[in-house]
Amino acid sequence: MKKKLINKLKNMSEGAKSALAYTIATLFSGALSIITAPIFARIMTTSQIGIVNLFNSWYTLISAFATLSLTSGGYVVALNTFSDNRDEYQSSVLSLTSLIALLLAVLYLISPGFWSNLTGLSQPLLILMLFGFLFAPATDFWFARQKFEYKYKKPVAIIMISAIISSIISVIVVLIMNKSSANSVVNGRLYANYLIIFGIAAILWFSTFIKGKVFFNARYWRFSLSLSIPLVGYSIAAQLLSVSDRVMISKMVDDSAVGIYGTLYTISSLSLIVWQAIHASYVPFLFNSIGKKGTKVKKITNSLVVIYAFIALVLTFFAPEIVHILATAEYYEAIYIMPPIAAGIFLTCITNIYSDIPVYFRKTKYVMYPAAIAAVLNIFLNYIFIPVYGYMVAAYTTLFSYIIWAVLQSYWCKKVCEMSDIKSNTLFDNKYLSIISFITIMFCLTGILLYRNTILRYLVIIITSVIGIVFVYKQKGTKKL
Repeated sequence: MKKKLINKLKNMSEGAKSALAYTIATLFSGALSIITAPIFARIMTTSQIGIVNLFNSWYTLISAFATLSLTSGGYVVALNTFSDNRDEYQSSVLSLTSLIALLLAVLYLISPGFWSNLTGLSQPLLILMLFGFLFAPATDFWFARQKFEYKYKKPVAIIMISAIISSIISVIVVLIMNKSSANSVVNGRLYANYLIIFGIAAILWFSTFIKGKVFFNARYWRFSLSLSIPLVGYSIAAQLLSVSDRVMISKMVDDSAVGIYGTLYTISSLSLIVWQAIHASYVPFLFNSIGKKGTKVKKITNSLVVIYAFIALVLTFFAPEIVHILATAEYYEAIYIMPPIAAGIFLTCITNIYSDIPVYFRKTKYVMYPAAIAAVLNIFLNYIFIPVYGYMVAAYTTLFSYIIWAVLQSYWCKKVCEMSDIKSNTLFDNKYLSIISFITIMFCLTGILLYRNTILRYLVIIITSVIGIVFVYKQKGTKKL
């Protein structure tokens, strides 16, 4: 059995090995987050965790602008276009993101108090954020290139080692500073975690410039900005859709509510760890298959979506047990927000798949439109309903916005395919994806009722697991990815 498994691994394509390695590393990193979550839930207050969630939300949101989305899908297109000058291209675009980071630092230094009041974050945390804007893009560029070239040994080692070190140090620092003020505990946790991450990024930052030796190249900048500028709107809109609920809850309710909502949102999003690893390897495969005959894009896409749907469903049905393990009694009352959040997170895979096509054909504005509409809709709904129904309604407004996003992105994907003389149904089985999405959303929402009946819930889990295992066994085509 062991020998057979080793032979299978040896015979796998480089793309498959890369996908497997990154998936394992990402799952390992996610597992450490899961392991440390109950520790932090018990040694930090909900308000302190709320500030941590608020920092992560603002960092994610501002990063979309700070990087000009240069680290997004357009970067993969550029790696293919400038295949003979990748080092030079990489250092050139890194200098562009570094310039933006320095401009943001100047804006902050002009009026630190203004930005602190706007974000609700202390000045030490905003300074930490600025360091991230400068160095973190180097990590994003490096990892994206490694994945594109199917290199995985060094990146996987970095992911796993940094995850271990940052997790251990973060817990130790919080325990040491637990008798200090609330801000000291929060600052300690975030600095302990991010200084490890940004430290590695700084090394890659210097390494990129040493290897590339190009700080400015008009051709590289024009090419990158032509792809990324429309994606800035998309990235900001996507991040608004993802984190605006926590920012608005902070302003309209309190940090404690952010802590509860943010923690359960994170738990509901655990399946996204798997999808991000899969999608990172799926994109090169998809881009290399477009325009070629005899590819299995449609079959593989269907299989990956079903597998991800199964993971999202299992996570939803096991939510009560997961919350009891990872959190404390303060979080139990909000467990009913997990099914709609999990359903919305699942739809991320649908929007990702459909948005890959406009990125490939360099029509990135058709990625921005649907994301922007969904983000504005989500903010509007939250503004109307949070004051009336409380912070938990944000889970349902988010789900509705994700549905609108997926529908609009599929429409614009078809439009781009028509403009490029390609039939979208040769790439994706749109009807099949729609049916799977509908079934997944409905099954996730049944979790709201099943949480009250443990026996029935376990019965549904068993049935769903059997169906999932049978499906995975039959879908052998995915192993060729």
